[in-house]
Amino acid sequence: MSLADKANILIFMSRSITANYIFNLLNTISGILFPLITFPYSSRILLAEGIGEVSFYQSIISYISLVVGLGIPLYAVREIARVRNDRKQLNVTTIEILSLHGITTLIGYLVIAILCFTVPKIQTDLPLFLLLSSSIFLTTIGCEWFYKGIEDFKYITVRGLIVRMIGIILLFTLVKTKNDILWYGITITLTSVGNSVFNFIRLRKYLCICNIDRRSINPFKHLKSVGITFLLVLLSTIYLTLNPVILGFMTDDVYVGYYYGGIKLFSLVFGIIDSLTAILLPRFSNLMAEGRDEEFTAISQKVYSFTVGISLPISVGLFFVSQYAIPILGGNSFIPSIGVSQILSVLLVLVGLSNVFGMQTLYPKGKVYIMVKVTLMACIADLLVCFLTIPTFKHYGAAMGYLAAELVATMGLYIMGRKYISIRLFDKSITHYLFAVILMGGGLYVLQSLNWNNLLMCTIMMCVGAFIYVLSLLLLKDSLILEGLAIVQNKCLKK
Repeated sequence: MSLADKANILIFMSRSITANYIFNLLNTISGILFPLITFPYSSRILLAEGIGEVSFYQSIISYISLVVGLGIPLYAVREIARVRNDRKQLNVTTIEILSLHGITTLIGYLVIAILCFTVPKIQTDLPLFLLLSSSIFLTTIGCEWFYKGIEDFKYITVRGLIVRMIGIILLFTLVKTKNDILWYGITITLTSVGNSVFNFIRLRKYLCICNIDRRSINPFKHLKSVGITFLLVLLSTIYLTLNPVILGFMTDDVYVGYYYGGIKLFSLVFGIIDSLTAILLPRFSNLMAEGRDEEFTAISQKVYSFTVGISLPISVGLFFVSQYAIPILGGNSFIPSIGVSQILSVLLVLVGLSNVFGMQTLYPKGKVYIMVKVTLMACIADLLVCFLTIPTFKHYGAAMGYLAAELVATMGLYIMGRKYISIRLFDKSITHYLFAVILMGGGLYVLQSLNWNNLLMCTIMMCVGAFIYVLSLLLLKDSLILEGLAIVQNKCLKK
């Protein structure tokens, strides 16, 4: 294959990755906007008591779902991506993973049955609990991992938007009084896993089991690899969710509220960075399975540059915008959350880099043991920092713990996995981004002197910050911004 042919392949793949990223980002944004639309309405109808009851049941079911999932949603994306070009093997792998997930789901419902008979608080509204628990079954048959593995992100996005729109209509139509809590349960179940019904029906388009020797089906051969992935997911969940629990035990509930206020804003922008991982895991897994190492390395470098280029301005922007955005989202009572959000803003860069090193490089290459070791180290770092800082710094200490965990994770993944990570950390593009973000930060610092209302300050800072950053990259003739403009130009010419 000539150099020109290789270049053309990389250009095509870059454009398809861009399209997948846009679709997945739209899906992520719609997932963020949905609760912003529905929660104010449902909370006023059902009041705190009704919302609290549903949240309590959901928290129980979420832990059961975590165990039932057994790391399958993550593991299956990689495995489906590896065999997606082999129709027969694709059928076999899908049936095996679906069967394994079905077995764990039966075990999960056994646990649910025991809870229904033994926990009085669940028995107070058994129909609601059982309704919400249907999400476990629907998730299993939905096989969301299949569509991610074959990179059908356009379908995932369009389907998700349709289901969420139906959910909004049903919510405003059916939930009228605080007694309509069961209808509320139906709407949130539909919007969270209603996609599964469409997924299962559409699966017939891809699967054909008539020519498969059923004796060759062995779902348990995946059990070891699934178990390791589950350990990775479990450890990650611990340091992502444990901090508010520790904070609650060591301080008062008000500080937990301040922490949640800060992390809520962080979560709203986190999806922009994290959306990239969802689309790249299947792509990189497929490249590794087919032995296309050169393409893997070339795209990895571009992805690394893109991640740094997009996470740096978002991180700096969040740091400055937090002081105006927090009061808008939570009111003046959440002013102490500003510091939490500013501490967590650094995480956007760290999470982006750890995703590149871990989920986008080491995991497709099957180096899960390295990721498990590093994640365990991150958990230990998180716990140590939390126990040392929370007594003095309260909610800020919990944020510091999260920051310490991600710092250890990012550094650990690169150091322990550098043998498998073919990425240049510093090149011309990185210096461009650093220079542009310094100018952007200086501009936002000056804007702080304006004494306008919070909403106006948020809007101005985001617009001015984006303008300075993009203009700086244009003047530097950075490849990231030039490629982006070329894609937009080509789209316009086609129209």
